[in-house]
Amino acid sequence: MPHRLIRHSVPLLALAAVTALAGCASDRSRSGFLEPYRFAIPQGNYINQQMLDEVRTGMSPDEVRLRIGTPLLADVFHPNRWEYVFRFQYPNGESELRRVTVFFADNRVTDIKHDPLPARDDPNDPALPGYQPKETEKS
Repeated sequence: MPHRLIRHSVPLLALAAVTALAGCASDRSRSGFLEPYRFAIPQGNYINQQMLDEVRTGMSPDEVRLRIGTPLLADVFHPNRWEYVFRFQYPNGESELRRVTVFFADNRVTDIKHDPLPARDDPNDPALPGYQPKETEKS
């Protein structure tokens, strides 16, 4: 009787181990084999370095808005500071956060502080609005 139980449990244990390992996703663009479907979530203002290079000290708020858009955060307590925040959440739960802060004095840009940004629009950057994975990446 025990020999028969062992003979049937070994394949079941092997199948359980393979299934458990298949659920581990090492790729940030996938959520895993036996996980519910999750999609990438871009939120905020997408800005790359090429766009930000068009903003210079001395520009008016309208000129800044024309170049990089309306800021995501407008703080009532800091009206002379515009916060552009972009967050991208990958299907596996990891996320990227990029910030750009534009400072004004007398209605003119005085300073710009920012996190590292992509140099320009890259079709392989999953944070790019409208990003579509290649056919080989979908599988």
